[in-house]
Amino acid sequence: MKKTLTYTFLSLAFLGIIVLSVGFYQALRATAPHNSQSTSALASSSAEAVPAQASAKKSNTLNVLIIGDSIAKGTGDEKNKGFTGNLTDSFKNSTSKQIYINNLGIDGLESSGLLQQLQSKKWDQSVADSDLILISIGGNDLRSILTLNGLAQQDAFQEKRDSYMNNLKQSLQLLRNANSKAEIVFLGLYNPYEKLTGSEAQGFLEEWNYKSQQLIESDGKALFIPTYDLIKYNIGRYIAQDDLHPNASGYQAISNRISQSVGPIISGS
Repeated sequence: MKKTLTYTFLSLAFLGIIVLSVGFYQALRATAPHNSQSTSALASSSAEAVPAQASAKKSNTLNVLIIGDSIAKGTGDEKNKGFTGNLTDSFKNSTSKQIYINNLGIDGLESSGLLQQLQSKKWDQSVADSDLILISIGGNDLRSILTLNGLAQQDAFQEKRDSYMNNLKQSLQLLRNANSKAEIVFLGLYNPYEKLTGSEAQGFLEEWNYKSQQLIESDGKALFIPTYDLIKYNIGRYIAQDDLHPNASGYQAISNRISQSVGPIISGS
């Protein structure tokens, strides 16, 4: 019996020493300073790598945003390239950057609709991410009064022009609020009904383009691109079968003019 009790006490004492040793070892590991420093350094390294990668990607890309009406969208192009495809091809000659084009064109959009889209702020992120913003708007505003005659047409034109200019001014301000650095390219209007409209309609178009150009160029980083002369002398070559929108050749011709105008800006950015 004595022998048994002696062995029992010895066993318990030995187990106690083992438990204390393990506990002491775990306490040393938990309080060792080099482990926490190593973990902290790794976290810091990972956190710094993300912005560096994002910055490198940003500097290697050209982000183009296209907004406005059916011409912005590319309607009428039988090859389905529109500005999205043609500008991608054209800009490759001016820059080695990766080109990303986001086309938000909407068929039938008037200047009031463009303003509403921008006021809704759902395009804010797309605008903020852009290096170049292409706008086509105003054709549907002006076209809506061409069926009128005489004094009614003149009065309607003045009212429509003033409303359009106000919408455009607000739209430009909203674009600049979201992105102060992007280059803005604005397309002037052409007359697809050149052979059907008289001198009065021609006067409306010229005044419309002139007022638009003044407003656009009051912004230090915006460019007005005329399209009237391109279409006027190439109606048969550049207008689609709907007698309104550019066809594939028309979109390519306008894209070439845009590229020639902004090429130096793109290559130097």
